Amino acid sequence: MTQKLNNRYQVIRSLSSGGFGETFLAADAYMPSNKPCVIKQLKPISNDTQTYQLVRERFQREAAILEKLSGLSCQIPRLYAYFSESGKFFLVEEWVEGKTIADVVQQLGPLKQGAVIQILKSLLQILEQVHSQGIIHRDIKPENIILRQQDCQPVLIDFGAVKETMKLQAHTQSSAHSIVIGTPGFISLEQAAGYPVFATDLYQLGLTAIYILTGKMPPQLDRNSLTGEFRWRSH
Repeated sequence: MTQKLNNRYQVIRSLSSGGFGETFLAADAYMPSNKPCVIKQLKPISNDTQTYQLVRERFQREAAILEKLSGLSCQIPRLYAYFSESGKFFLVEEWVEGKTIADVVQQLGPLKQGAVIQILKSLLQILEQVHSQGIIHRDIKPENIILRQQDCQPVLIDFGAVKETMKLQAHTQSSAHSIVIGTPGFISLEQAAGYPVFATDLYQLGLTAIYILTGKMPPQLDRNSLTGEFRWRSH
């Protein structure tokens, strides 16, 4: 992609791609410094006019939620803009330079207990602020936590609300509560049933902490057949 999006954002490279869209690193041509930013392109999968309008309205609401969240903490990427172009939807967010928890553990191995405790304390403070707004992240995992390069503070990215906007296309408004957002292995029972609660985020954060300590993802861990509890301490 070589053209400017919204006649402003020059795409530099693709960061990731999935079924519902693609994420790019871009430069803001309206800023003297060509300030880097992240652009998330959400691709509608339906040509139905009514469904498209529903997704557009939901996208606008979710963008407003992300804007609200971005003012809560410097450890949540700021939302700079949102727009639609050529039938696609775009979010422009703050670029956080650093490595994800997943990358750090893969490169360095499991971290020490003290480092994990500090990461947990910091993330719990972020979640307290997010939950105070009645918002559930729903997709906390090692790939969605960036250790910021400048200060090594964890930054929480990729709120599930945006994913819900696109998955909503396959549902009516009356069944929107049944949309499941999350990553296999990190999904709690109530989340799998389509009813996430605040504790859903804590469950996912706990599994993320286990990964940082052991280098093991949930599917790699044994579970107690009676209680479902993960057996991880031996690792």
